Amino acid sequence: MMTFNLVDQPWLLVVSQDWQRRDVSLIELFTTWETLKEIQADNPPTTLAIYRFLLAVLHRAYQGPKDVDHWEEIQQDNGKKAIAYLNQWRDRFDLFHPDYPFMQDTALTKDKAVPIYAIHTMSTSKVFSHEHEWSGYRVSPPEAARLMVRLQSVDITSLRAFYPPQSSGNRSAVNTPTINNSNVLVVGTTLKGTLLLNLMQYYPEGEIPSVVSGEDLPTWEMSYAGKPAKTVPNGYIHYLTYPWRRLNLVPDSDGMSQLAITMGNSFPDEISPQQWECGIAFHEDKPVRFSPTRQLWRNAHSFLQSAEKNHRPRIIDWLATLHAEGLVEDVVHLQVFGMCADKAKPLACSVERFSAPAIYITDKQLGASLKTMIAITEDNQHIFRFFQSSPYYELAKGLNPPTTNSKAIGEQARQLAEILDGESRYWATLDRAFQTLLRELPADKTVDGNGITYGNTKLPEWTKTVQSAARDAFTASISPIRNYEARAKALRALEWKLSDLRATPEEKEAKKAKAAKKKDKVSQ
Repeated sequence: MMTFNLVDQPWLLVVSQDWQRRDVSLIELFTTWETLKEIQADNPPTTLAIYRFLLAVLHRAYQGPKDVDHWEEIQQDNGKKAIAYLNQWRDRFDLFHPDYPFMQDTALTKDKAVPIYAIHTMSTSKVFSHEHEWSGYRVSPPEAARLMVRLQSVDITSLRAFYPPQSSGNRSAVNTPTINNSNVLVVGTTLKGTLLLNLMQYYPEGEIPSVVSGEDLPTWEMSYAGKPAKTVPNGYIHYLTYPWRRLNLVPDSDGMSQLAITMGNSFPDEISPQQWECGIAFHEDKPVRFSPTRQLWRNAHSFLQSAEKNHRPRIIDWLATLHAEGLVEDVVHLQVFGMCADKAKPLACSVERFSAPAIYITDKQLGASLKTMIAITEDNQHIFRFFQSSPYYELAKGLNPPTTNSKAIGEQARQLAEILDGESRYWATLDRAFQTLLRELPADKTVDGNGITYGNTKLPEWTKTVQSAARDAFTASISPIRNYEARAKALRALEWKLSDLRATPEEKEAKKAKAAKKKDKVSQ
């Protein structure tokens, strides 16, 4: 009988402290995790999924951490209880167990199977795979195990086979909550450190991090079988292992080339993953989205601090508690995973990192100042738009005869903004400058009778930096234009807009009053 037990067999792709990449089993991972650097699987979505799987194992093994003291106990135990748990439930981690194959539903028959290469593409798109039906593509048991974990945690909307005995009706598998969102992972110096830093406080009696109804068990202890339904997770551990897909591998003598897959469970329409999700920031109860065209640091305040209508990932709340107890270093390192899709078509996946002094997660005033700095960059990007009287609009106006109507000018302004693309230059210039600001802002601290404020010096400096970047980026973008009169008009509009953006609220009110007075005088 074929067997491949994830407890003993190497299948997890890890990187050691000397940057060597190798496969380890679950037992070896928890035995050597102090000497390992990180998980680095086949692609970012699989890496994220494996981290979530390992966190579910730890939460279940330790039934915590209930509080800071328990977190320290888990740290000192050094994985022993996790290893004992895996040995206790080893049958459920066998990829080919006759009754309980790992993360699979034995009710799915071979006629529901599709080529595994089609699972990698996740649609007719060839973004993530260039395999085809003639390639003979198949996967080994370690690759299949990683695929099982990824499909249950990071997968896009797609039409799947009907779950037996269904033959009509809905068969669409929904997006997992990790899709189109920015998934935050706190990074430690070792794999052990990373996993413990992301081990959210788990105290069901206090409904932390979520309400528990019934037994909060990982799905491998329950069952992956049964008709897919709209159900609510029993608790946080169940959520981390929620069966979003029903899967069953079809092995052969040389490996696996086919996989039976149907829709799995999903949430009732009125239920949001926000009740369980701890690695995603939310703004007005909506997740902070991932965008391949938006720099990660532009959402830095959302990841580091909560404010009105915005709540950072709950793992950062817990990290702040650990930091207050002196258990976290003075610099926070975050790794943010993103995968975006348009319905059933994957568009991009990414993993980015950024670091910030830990004071950002504990000092609300500092977080508010950071948000103000980021808002300045967002405000100044408007010079690259194509609204009437904007620099690109004035450029288009100068390139056309005076009789050209405003609609035609607006359309040309839109084309110029897209083709000349000063905005990309602008954000690229600010990437490095923002890292410097992030390090230096905490030191720009003023204490007076009104309390503590940050940025009294850095705010005007940052405004100057941002406007200089905007000016240089726009000027460089229009340099190919040989109509110097049109360029001069655009540059005048640029300086007018920059002046308006850096004006104080009082100066803006004075300008409005002056304009109104001038208008009244003309009308008289």
